[in-house]
Amino acid sequence: MAILTPIAYGTLAFFMAGPRPDDGLRVVLGAGLLGAWSTTLYGAAEALFMQRFSGTLEFLIGAPRSLVAPVVGFSAATVTLGLYSLIASGAWCALFFHVNVRVDEPILLVVTLLASFVGLTAIGMLLAALYVVLRQAIEVTNVLEFPIWIACGVLAPATTLWSPVQWVGKLLPLGWSTQALDRVFASQDPIPDLCVALTLALLYSIVAVWLLRIVDLRARVKGTLRLR
Repeated sequence: MAILTPIAYGTLAFFMAGPRPDDGLRVVLGAGLLGAWSTTLYGAAEALFMQRFSGTLEFLIGAPRSLVAPVVGFSAATVTLGLYSLIASGAWCALFFHVNVRVDEPILLVVTLLASFVGLTAIGMLLAALYVVLRQAIEVTNVLEFPIWIACGVLAPATTLWSPVQWVGKLLPLGWSTQALDRVFASQDPIPDLCVALTLALLYSIVAVWLLRIVDLRARVKGTLRLR
């Protein structure tokens, strides 16, 4: 999924939009972020749910350490699979569409991508805490995948969307980091958007830690983790 999904959507974007040489790299990076979002949903967000379903979450809860540490670890590890998406989509588009991979502001571009990964990690932590108490986690995942990356403007500019849909992207760190990415390619200042993205990521992380502690306490006191 981390490799095939961004390649497929990146290819469709090239065929449908016919990007100019100066925006081909933006399509490549957008396809990579799309793959990172997919791995966040199906990897980080569902990790605790799948452990609960298989009956191994009790062992994780029973350990003396907090539930927060392992969730942060597997969320960050899953999001880094987005690097495979970036590499795969970049190699594919460079080989078949002759995309120029040069960029005028490489440092700002790297910082923007790192901010995107930080935001995705925070979202993965929050969803992991929510999914562990939901029996319909798989259905929620299927509903969230496409609308979120569309609302955040990952492949197509969010400014072309209906304005209420644009506000959905503004509530997420990914929406602001993709906006910062657009500013980098437009030779504009992305710092304000990056600050908002990192602030939202911090807020999501705080809420995620709070929810994880509630889940931990509920499991230890009431023993209500078993799904079947």
